[in-house]
Amino acid sequence: MLQQQVLLNFEYLRPNQNLVDAIVHDAQYIKRKERSKSQRRIWENVPYDAYEKEKMADFMKVVTKNKVVLPQNWSDSDTLKMVYCGKFKDKNYLKVLQSHLAWRAIPNNFQPTDINIAFLQKGIVYTFGRDKQQRPIIIMNLELVNLKQFSEEVYINALSYYFGIIKKHCFVPGKIENWVFIMDTKKLGLSKFPFKAIQIATKTMQVNFCGCLDKLYLLNPSSSLSFSWKMVSAVADADTMEKVQMLKPNEYAKIQERIAVNQLEEQFGGTSPNLSKFWPPINIDIPGGYTEEILKAVESMKTAEIVIQKEVPASEEDEMKLQEQISKLQIKKDDDDDD
Repeated sequence: MLQQQVLLNFEYLRPNQNLVDAIVHDAQYIKRKERSKSQRRIWENVPYDAYEKEKMADFMKVVTKNKVVLPQNWSDSDTLKMVYCGKFKDKNYLKVLQSHLAWRAIPNNFQPTDINIAFLQKGIVYTFGRDKQQRPIIIMNLELVNLKQFSEEVYINALSYYFGIIKKHCFVPGKIENWVFIMDTKKLGLSKFPFKAIQIATKTMQVNFCGCLDKLYLLNPSSSLSFSWKMVSAVADADTMEKVQMLKPNEYAKIQERIAVNQLEEQFGGTSPNLSKFWPPINIDIPGGYTEEILKAVESMKTAEIVIQKEVPASEEDEMKLQEQISKLQIKKDDDDDD
């Protein structure tokens, strides 16, 4: 069911054009490393190298062989992202593509349904500010994450809808094509840590928002999570770990290397008041956060009435199982391609 509301015009989220014009990316930011080890952050209005073009051609052969019909608005950057998601391996392309096309075919991933809006009003995920390269900052409050309140399907729908808004209205092709992600763990212990929900969010982003993550901050970890993270870090791929940084509250000043203090909430060491209203997304560079048009549209909305189940606390046995899983955790690197 669609939320009975005036459709919002999210153009107010666009960054200042003068600041966008000042952005200059060096070649290593746009793309680093070569062949199957390549990592790319900018996909639009930039040249692709010979190896990428070769793999794109291989991908299209798979599409033709399996008679897959691509959407009319399919672009070269979409093809290249599928190649990266498939780890440059022909055997992976069809599975990745089918997953992505199935996601595209679900209307609730792109619509302001009642349940999507109810999810976003909770403040589970929201945006606040931009980093020094005008990349939007997305915050996720893990204390509010609960699959007993919103189903796995709703998480996928609502996150897809929200990330789509940010990508469409906060990105600028060739200039801003990435976001910074802040996950506030609120010192959750392993028994309450929402591993499954994070897996859902990660899976949604990896294929359907491929290449969008610039940096992930994991903030305010519990001692048990910090210990587990050290185990993971010891065996994880170095390129992956470069994007992820775990920080305790006394280390929040490190965030300011990328993000100005006025673009951060006070709870993260910034100077801006903590946000209390999370939908629609706010543009803190506009006085009051919204244009007059948006304020009038919000005023005319009806609040979705959603029945939400109460959280069921985890038992000690559940916590012991989680700790056992963490202790056995091993991260295997993907096999190298035959270059």
